[in-house]
Amino acid sequence: MSKNEIYSIGVDIGTSTTEIIISKLKVKNTLSSSLIKETTIEDKEIIYKSPIVFTPFIDEFTIDFQKVKEFVIEALLKSKIEKSHISTGAVIITGETARKENAKEVTDNLSEYLGDFVVATAGPKLESLLAGYGSGAYEMSKKLNRRIVNLDIGGGTTNISIFNCGECEQTFALDIGGRLIKFDYEGRVIYLSKRIEFLLKDLGIDFRKKVNLNVLEILCKRLSESLLEVCSLKELSKDTEKLFISEGFTPFKADYISFSGGVGEYMGEKNVDLFKHNNIGVLLGKCIFEEFEPYRNRIIFPKEKIRATVIGAGNHSLTVSGSTIVFDKSILPLKNIPIIKPFNNKENLKDIYLLGKKKLDMYESTLVAISLVGPKSPSYEEIKLMGNEIIKLFENVEGPIIVVLENDFAKALGQVISLNLNKKREVICLDKISTRNGDYLDIGLPLANAIPVVIKTLIYN
Repeated sequence: MSKNEIYSIGVDIGTSTTEIIISKLKVKNTLSSSLIKETTIEDKEIIYKSPIVFTPFIDEFTIDFQKVKEFVIEALLKSKIEKSHISTGAVIITGETARKENAKEVTDNLSEYLGDFVVATAGPKLESLLAGYGSGAYEMSKKLNRRIVNLDIGGGTTNISIFNCGECEQTFALDIGGRLIKFDYEGRVIYLSKRIEFLLKDLGIDFRKKVNLNVLEILCKRLSESLLEVCSLKELSKDTEKLFISEGFTPFKADYISFSGGVGEYMGEKNVDLFKHNNIGVLLGKCIFEEFEPYRNRIIFPKEKIRATVIGAGNHSLTVSGSTIVFDKSILPLKNIPIIKPFNNKENLKDIYLLGKKKLDMYESTLVAISLVGPKSPSYEEIKLMGNEIIKLFENVEGPIIVVLENDFAKALGQVISLNLNKKREVICLDKISTRNGDYLDIGLPLANAIPVVIKTLIYN
């Protein structure tokens, strides 16, 4: 067993704010019971937390990359950690910011500047999942064996994840946030999100004049009621349906309700200036707290609120696939492939498509990999069943079919998949690799008969 210490950086570029965290991770390499090399994070110490600053924009549609980069450089100087000493990290862009025209360019350029890191432009479903992990809702659900719904209320969106005994059941998002309306120091509205114009019309609100507290309270109360509705505590209204960014949701009953995000910071706070940030964030937090008052016994407070999305980035775990594998050299190398694992525990091969589709829907990526343990000594019928389920899962996914197995039968499965395809398509099937949901995968060029693989793990608080 070997122990190492590595430095990690996390950059979260959100709708309202941007922040940076630098951590020192203790990494331990061990052999599992199945003799698969595993890299785990034994301990984490936060070295530096940046101030939380407003995300810089050049205009309404463009992120100011140069200012974001300067903020990162300043963080490195203040942390006294040289860029060359940081060996892992994540650049995450979330909320309304992920919809900006140059969002991908910003994450790609910043990641290139920092190093070989995970780059994820988080759409509403993935952001909901990240916030659920980062807030601590996932851990609490697992520890308490209960269903917890986490509402991460940011500047532009509310991202909701539901965890049942540690398993994420569903994610969805709505256009509800603290910066949907902004005003100047004289009370004039200087920004109004087009996404809530229909709601203002329905409520008979006109913001062409100065901001009126009573009118703002009517709006924030209505948005708060929408959150009650999506928590299945009130009947879902037509107006709330229009606020969904993603496709609706399946009604559920939660044991506990958790709130994170910048607006979550102000829930229950007293004697706070309601116009502190020249937007509706503080008032919205106050109204949500009041609307959820009848359900106070269900509310739990997470470890993290405004810093929920990402605390640090995990470890690069270089491993080598087994030699009995299938791959198409022409499409290698591939980088930053999200990994989905349909099963957390016991695998039922008949449910690969059914459960895999639920996990697949959380990603807006056109390139994904499915990860399975698989039987130790599978029969031909089992391999054929797995192959057909995987082909069905990848029908609406562009790019190659990528399969990662823990057990050693990648070549047989890859050949079955290739033979049963209706049209020619690249297939990569690797084995002797252990992964988790939330991991990202890099696949390098072949070395002799094996493939070098980097598993990248996002680390949440």
